[in-house]
Amino acid sequence: MPAYEADNQRWSEVITHCDIAAWEIDPGSLTMKFSSYGQEIFKLRNTDSISLSAFLEKVQSPYIEVLSNHFGRLTKESKPFFDTIYLNDLTCIRIKGREIHEGSETRFIGTVEIIYSNDQKKPLASKLGISEGHYKLFFDFNPMPIFIWEYDTLKIVDCNNQALIKYGYSKEEFLNLNIKDIRPSEEALLVNSFIIEELKDKGGHHRVCRHVTKSGEIFIAKVLGYYVNIDGNNCSMELITDFTDQFEGEQQLLESVNELSDYRFALDESCLVMILNHKQKVEYLNLKFQEVSGYQYQEIVGDLPNAVYEENEALKDCLDAVTEGKIWRGELKGLKSNGGVFWVDTVITPFKNSKGKTYQYIWVGYDITEKKQAEESLFKERFLLRTIIDNLPIHIYVKDINGKHIVNNKFQYENFLSATSEEVTLGKTVFDYFPEEVANRMAEIDRQIIEGGQSSMNLEEYYYDANGKITWLLTNKVALRDASGKVVGLVGMTKDVTDRKHEEETLKNLNQELIKKARELEQSNEELEQFAYIASHDLQEPLRMITGFLSLLEKNYSDVLDERGAKYMYFVVDGATRMKAIIMDLLTYSRVGRMEEKIKETDLAAVVSDVLNLQQTLISQKGAEITVGPLPTLRIPVSPIIQVFQNLINNSLKYQADGVNPKISVSAKEKDAFWEFYVKDNGIGIPESSKDKVFILFSRLHSKSKYSGTGIGLAMCKKIIENLGGSIGFQSKDGAGSTFYFTVPKVLS
Repeated sequence: MPAYEADNQRWSEVITHCDIAAWEIDPGSLTMKFSSYGQEIFKLRNTDSISLSAFLEKVQSPYIEVLSNHFGRLTKESKPFFDTIYLNDLTCIRIKGREIHEGSETRFIGTVEIIYSNDQKKPLASKLGISEGHYKLFFDFNPMPIFIWEYDTLKIVDCNNQALIKYGYSKEEFLNLNIKDIRPSEEALLVNSFIIEELKDKGGHHRVCRHVTKSGEIFIAKVLGYYVNIDGNNCSMELITDFTDQFEGEQQLLESVNELSDYRFALDESCLVMILNHKQKVEYLNLKFQEVSGYQYQEIVGDLPNAVYEENEALKDCLDAVTEGKIWRGELKGLKSNGGVFWVDTVITPFKNSKGKTYQYIWVGYDITEKKQAEESLFKERFLLRTIIDNLPIHIYVKDINGKHIVNNKFQYENFLSATSEEVTLGKTVFDYFPEEVANRMAEIDRQIIEGGQSSMNLEEYYYDANGKITWLLTNKVALRDASGKVVGLVGMTKDVTDRKHEEETLKNLNQELIKKARELEQSNEELEQFAYIASHDLQEPLRMITGFLSLLEKNYSDVLDERGAKYMYFVVDGATRMKAIIMDLLTYSRVGRMEEKIKETDLAAVVSDVLNLQQTLISQKGAEITVGPLPTLRIPVSPIIQVFQNLINNSLKYQADGVNPKISVSAKEKDAFWEFYVKDNGIGIPESSKDKVFILFSRLHSKSKYSGTGIGLAMCKKIIENLGGSIGFQSKDGAGSTFYFTVPKVLS
């Protein structure tokens, strides 16, 4: 047999002879395997293993949950345990459990040791083969307090010396007590209830209760009792263990566990936790880490941190620090399972054993993804803003409360301050760049803005450069405030408007010249209108004389005139008649816009009806067909609008081809701010070459021998409509009729 096998067998025999059993549990299947002595303790037949649930069934009910929790924490959290419990057969055992590592393998093992066996309820003297004297010696000199009491009378009938010491009585005093006397008064009534239960079983029993000493001190007693029959009387022999310190310790431990549980809950709710083993491989991720990263526990366990974190300089520094056993803090960029990223403000702490060797690394961090995204967004916004500011063709600057420049855009420092970079301008004031008089004026404006917290908009400033040339500036300045509203400086925007000022001066001179020309033109127009009015009015008198004498000549001497003379006479009379028509139209045209007529509500349907009545003879002669659509009522001067409709309808009747019956329609359409009117006919139309002459004064488009007229009517219409604030136009095709349209505002200015 090899030496190591002999050595193992020797130690196995030592453990067996010391009444110590061994066990091991498989965390996957939760199956427990026992040594031969363990099989004997738990009465396993023909097998060395049972399930954890079957093992727990062998334990008294008060200990099942406690023991189940022990095994759960051992297998899941590597927490060792040590406890004393009772089996269903009243055997009292001490059980231990812990984790061990063998290379890469982790095992969960433990021991079981019997403290008291139920076989001891048999008389020890007979079991051990000793005399009653020896048993009495064992009872009296036992280091644990022991006393015996009767079930019927509750009287204490015997006790050992340790019981007297514990409770503080003399033996005579103690034997005069009953079992209720050593219980607090408020618990004395509970005695009857457990007596009934114990008499049913007549076996071993145990309980934890409060006992009171002679001095009134109360302690927690763990009672281990056995039914005995003494001289035919039912009695209970009880061994007492002062459980006070252990109980209080357990209470404190429970409180600590609860507190730690609260801490862990708070940690898990708010922090990302990752644990690495001594090889820096992941062995634990909390739920928060899994939720943020998107990875499941089983996907990451056994991997290095770079399975979760981006390999960059920060991760390298982190791993270097923890390898050296140092605490590290910094920001790490994580890679989500779905391809996204997350950021963690991380503190990594190495845990060392008693030999100073690191066995575990705890990574605890806060999710700062939103913060990093906000910082990145803010950086982009600042970069964009700075890019825009630096490329605007105006001077932009920021000053502190002392007037020192803290920001200058590129246009400012290059074109205004003649600097090569912004840095050389920072901390300087207007006194570093402008003459003292100009700088004092600018500094005073800055002071008023900073002290008053107000703005100065469209402020025009000027100064003379070294060559004596004036420079004009247009400036806006606003107070700069911090988050609390306190003024901490000002922001200025300045534009060089020297060229604009020169242009304004030039424009001002031009405007004055235009005003002068307009006045001269207005005076000239007035003189022309005056001349036209006077000329047309004064020409009527000699024209009346000529036409009068021509009429007398035709009446008295027509019989003496030959054919040629009569023809000449016709030409003279016709010319005089046309001259009169021209003079009258010219007089009417000159009056347009000069004679003020009151504005009143005018029904344009009635206006058109009156015009048609005046043209009734010509309408009948031509056999004209005229349709009039719905027309509005407007507040306008009456006479001018009558003149417009009369001229347009008369032209539609007059300018017709031979043998064609005129078809004329008058209509209107409402627009947003005006009405548009239409006069449409089927007349001869207007040649393309003549369209630009239609509204020119005295412009005739056809022979006077075929179509009468003076060439003033349409020019008059144009002048009337434009005076009303409207416009006039037409659409026409030679030989296919014409449509004249004009607009009149709904409200005249």
